[in-house]
Amino acid sequence: MANSFVCTFHLKNYMNKYALLSLGAVALASPAFAAQTIPVPDVAPAAAGYQVVINIPQQRLFLFKDGSLKKVYPVGVGKAMSQTNIGEHKIGAKAFNPTWHIPLSIQKERGDGVKSVPPGPKNPLGPVFVRLGNPKLGLGIHGTSNPASVPGVVSHGCVRMHSNNALQFARSVHTGANAAVIYQLASLNADANKHLWLAAYADPYQQRNLNTTALRQSIDAWSQVNGLTANPARINSVLRSR
Repeated sequence: MANSFVCTFHLKNYMNKYALLSLGAVALASPAFAAQTIPVPDVAPAAAGYQVVINIPQQRLFLFKDGSLKKVYPVGVGKAMSQTNIGEHKIGAKAFNPTWHIPLSIQKERGDGVKSVPPGPKNPLGPVFVRLGNPKLGLGIHGTSNPASVPGVVSHGCVRMHSNNALQFARSVHTGANAAVIYQLASLNADANKHLWLAAYADPYQQRNLNTTALRQSIDAWSQVNGLTANPARINSVLRSR
């Protein structure tokens, strides 16, 4: 994972593996999806309709439908100097084969006199642009002409996807769907076999908002309910490694 090494440990058997089921009781869409073993952030998806969640430190976009997790996509997010706006948004209009009208700030940065890029393989927006939030923010979820930049902390604020994923996402999600950009530095998940998993991520925006006390309390509470013991050394290792 570019710019964000994820150190994930099975706290019971010391296996390097990701989570299968969120402690937030997110329902997985299918056994095939469960096999992808992606850490799920602490969110409460809506019971009806589509919902998009983007976790900045994790560099992942989660697409929920009717309370079930349907897809997880790697994404490129805003750099520290041009951060993706954290908060609640809406999915807006979609533009297929878009022309990129280059913002003035980026024109100055480029310094090549180019003001727009037509549709095609050199267009940084890829084959589709999906508006994210108020148009005044200038944000979108889109494809890319630089697939090696995904995942990563790389953009001027928009959310990049591999172009095939961007097309799939755009054709799935509905305009008007809720979209949340969150900043969770750790994922604590449990699976159906009473295994607990912890993943921790780098802090690209220097938010320093990980409440390790609350995290340890959650681990202790889960352990007590299930009659198990988590190894503190392994927890400490994950939190140090990020």
